[in-house]
Amino acid sequence: GAFLTQAKKDAARCALARLLSLHLKEDMPMEDLRTLISSARKRFGVPPNERLSETWENTSLQRVYEELLMSFLDVPEHNADELAMLVRLKEVLELDGIVAGNAHRHAAQLLVSKGYSGLEGEPMKIATDKLLFLSERIFAEEKPEEAARYEMGRLCAVLQLTKKEAIQRVREVSIELFGEDKTAGLDQDDASSSKFFRVRQELSERLRVIYNTACKDSRNKVEKALSSMDEMVEFAKTSEPVLSQLLADPAEATEVEGIKDPSLTLTADPLPGRRLYGIFFERAMEGKAPAGAASPEDFARLLELSEEDTEKARVELFQPRLKDLYESCIKKAEESEKPLAELKPEVSDSIAKFQLPYIAVEDSALEVYKFFIEELSGKVLKASEKDRLDKIRDFLELEKDSVRKMHLKAFASVYEHSVREALGRSGVIAAEAQEALVQLGDRLGLEEEDAKTIFYGVIEERIKEMMIPVRDAWEEATYTKEALLQLNKERGKDLGDDPTADGTGAELGIKDSPPLEGVRGFKLMEELSKVAEFYTQNKVLKEVPEPLDEDWAEAYPVQVGKWIEDKNKEEMFGIFAWNAITCQDTASREKWTKAKPIVGGILGLSPKMQKKVVVRMVSRWCNMFIKNKVMEQGELKKDDVAMLTDWAPMFFEIDKEVLQDLVKVANKSLLQNKVLKLLNKPSVAPEDLNALRAEVEEWDLKVATDLELSRPQLRSLFKVEITAVLEDDDLSDDQKFDGIDASREAFGLKEKEANAEMYDLIRSRCRASLVNASGDLLQENQAAAVEQMRKLEVLAAFGLSAGVEFRDDWEVASAMRQKLLQTYASGCKGKAPDMKMLESVLKLS
Repeated sequence: GAFLTQAKKDAARCALARLLSLHLKEDMPMEDLRTLISSARKRFGVPPNERLSETWENTSLQRVYEELLMSFLDVPEHNADELAMLVRLKEVLELDGIVAGNAHRHAAQLLVSKGYSGLEGEPMKIATDKLLFLSERIFAEEKPEEAARYEMGRLCAVLQLTKKEAIQRVREVSIELFGEDKTAGLDQDDASSSKFFRVRQELSERLRVIYNTACKDSRNKVEKALSSMDEMVEFAKTSEPVLSQLLADPAEATEVEGIKDPSLTLTADPLPGRRLYGIFFERAMEGKAPAGAASPEDFARLLELSEEDTEKARVELFQPRLKDLYESCIKKAEESEKPLAELKPEVSDSIAKFQLPYIAVEDSALEVYKFFIEELSGKVLKASEKDRLDKIRDFLELEKDSVRKMHLKAFASVYEHSVREALGRSGVIAAEAQEALVQLGDRLGLEEEDAKTIFYGVIEERIKEMMIPVRDAWEEATYTKEALLQLNKERGKDLGDDPTADGTGAELGIKDSPPLEGVRGFKLMEELSKVAEFYTQNKVLKEVPEPLDEDWAEAYPVQVGKWIEDKNKEEMFGIFAWNAITCQDTASREKWTKAKPIVGGILGLSPKMQKKVVVRMVSRWCNMFIKNKVMEQGELKKDDVAMLTDWAPMFFEIDKEVLQDLVKVANKSLLQNKVLKLLNKPSVAPEDLNALRAEVEEWDLKVATDLELSRPQLRSLFKVEITAVLEDDDLSDDQKFDGIDASREAFGLKEKEANAEMYDLIRSRCRASLVNASGDLLQENQAAAVEQMRKLEVLAAFGLSAGVEFRDDWEVASAMRQKLLQTYASGCKGKAPDMKMLESVLKLS
C-alpha cells in the first residue's frame, strides 16, 4: 500500500513536470495554468489545500522548482529570462518562502558538491554568481526583510562566502543583465529592529558551535558525537518556547509577518550532515537511544536534511551491512543444512529496520548473487549447482529477468561451445542433441530467447563458411574463363591445390553428384541445396503459416545479410529458381523446387522479391525466344504468341498478365521497326499503312501513344494516310473531312497541327500535279496531262473548302499554266471543269 501511494505521488510530480514543460514558457494566463495543475493533482490524490498534501508539496513541488533552478545553473551564461521564469514557476506552484528557501539552499549544497567533483574556474564562478543573483531576487519578494536576509545568510553559509562578497557578486550580475543595481539593500546593517530575528541569530550561532563539535567527534568518537547531537536537539527544543513567545509578541507583528514556524534549525553541509544522521539513526534502530531522545526524523529536520539526503545516508550506512547479512545467512543455511527460506524473516526484519529503498535492496541482492554465480562461471552446471543457485535467487527475492544478464555473461560461452560440439563435422544436430541443448539452456539459467540467439550465432558462422563455396560456384557459372582466372589470381588462389581442377577451369575427378546435362551452374545448385538442407535439418527455419511479405523474416532468423551484395544474391537466386523450374531430371527438379523458397529466405529475399527475380529470368527467356522467332520468321505467329501467353504462365507459375505484357512490349519493338522502315521508303502505299494500323490494333496498342514515335514521325504517317483520301474522286467533302479527323485522332495530332500538315500537303500535291502535267504536255502526252490537271482540280477544290490559301509559287511559267488550262478544258471528258476556280488558284485571273 505504501509503495502504491508513493508511486501515485511520483506520478503526480511527473504529470506536473510535463504540464509545466508544455505551458510554462507560453503566454497562458496564470490562473489557467493553476487550474490545469490543480486538476492533475486531484487526479493523483494530492489535491491543493489539504493537510495530507502538505508533505508532498514540501518535497515534490520543491524538487520541481529545484530542478528548474539547477538547469539554469548548468547554462554557462547569464540570462534575464531565467529570473522571470523562476518567479512565474514559484507563483504558479504557490510556493511559500520557506520551501523556496530550502530549494535554493539545497541547490547551493549540490553546487558545492559539484565543486568537490571537479567543477571549478570560470564555470563554477558563473554558476555561483547566478545562484546568488536569482536567490537574492526571489528572497527580495519575501516579507519581512529579515526573512530575506536570513535566507541569504543560510545560502552564504553553504557557499562559504562572506556577506560582503555575496553583495558584490550579486551587483555585478545585476549590472550585466539590466545595466543598473537592482539589489534589495543587502548592504544594510544586520542590526534589526526585530528582537525575534536577533535572538534567533544568536541561538543559531550557538547551535552551530555544538554542531561543529559533533562533526569533529563523528569520525572517531561516536559516543561523544551522539552526546553533542542530543545536546543539539535539547538546545533546539528549549529554544522553541523562547522564539514562540517572541513570535507572538504584538510588538513584533509587523517585523515577523508571514513567519509561522518558530523552530530553530541549522543548515548542515551534505556530507557531514548525512554522517551525523546515519549515526543518530543507527542508535535509534538498535534501541540504544536514551529515554525521551528525539526521533531520527526530528534530527533530520533540525539539520534541514531532505528526504533524499536521509535516504542516501541510510543507503551508505546499511547497504554494505545488508550484503553481509545476505552472505552470512546463505553460509549459515549451508553449514547447518537448513532451508534458506527459514532465514527469510531475519532478513526481512533487518530490511524494515534499515528503511532502505527497493532499488538499494535489489542492488545488494544482485551483488551477492553475482558473487555466487561467478564461482560457477564457464562451467556446465550440475543439477545440484543449479538447484543451489535457484534457492539463493529465491532467497534474495530476485526475478529471473533481473539476473538474466549475469547468466548470459557467465554461461554464454559454455552453451555456444556445446552447440558447436553438437553440430560436429556433419553439420547436423541430431534430435537427441537438440533436446539436450534445450535442457542445458534451462540448467544454465539462460532464457529461451538468449539460448536461441547464441544458437543462431553459431549457425550464422557455419553458414558464412558454407557461402564461400556458394560464391565460388556462382562465379564459375557467371564469369568468363579469363575473368575467373584473374579473380583467382587476385585472391591468391592456386588451382593446383584443387584436386578437382586441371588448371584451366575444367573440373576433373569423381564427384558425389555428377553434373546434369543442360543445367547451367550445377555446382551452384548443389552448394545452395546444402545450405538449405543445413538450415532445415537443424530446425533454424521457424514454422510459421505462410509468412506475409511484411513479416517473412521471422521465419528466417539467420540470413546472409550484407556478406554478399544484393544484386549478386538476386542473381544467385535467379539461377537457382530457373534451374529448379526447367531441370529435366525429375528427382533434382523436386529437390530444388522444395529448396527454392528456403534458399531465397536465407539470401534475405522476401517472397515478393523472389517472385520479381523469377519474373526477370522468365522475361529474359521470353525476349530471347521472341528475338529468335523474329529473326527466323520476321514476325511472331499465333502459335508463338499462344506459347508465350498460355503455356509459359502455367509452366513458370507466374501471372498470365505478366507474360502478356512481355509479349506486348516485344511486339511494340517490332512494330516500331516496321514504322521506321515505312518512313524510310521512297513512297508509302496506303495499303502498307492500313496493314500496320491493323497489326497495332490487333495487339491492343495505339500508334499515337504506345509506339513512342516522335511528333515529326506521327505527322509523316498522317500525311501518308490522308493523301489517298484527298485524291479520291468518289468521296464528298464531308466524307473527306471525316476521314482526315479520324486519321488525326489515330496519330494523336492536335487540330491546328493536323490542319497545318493538311494545308501543306494539298499545296505540295497540287504543285506536283501541275509540274507533272507540264512535263506530260511537253512530251505531247495530252491524255496524261489532262489526268494530272483533273487531280489538281480535285485537290484545289477541297483545299479551298478547307481554307487553304494558294500562293503564286507553282514553279511553272504563267504561259504554260494558261496552256495547260486550255488543254484541260478541251480534253476533259464528263463533267466540265471549274475554270474560274482553277484560274484563281493558278493565279491567272
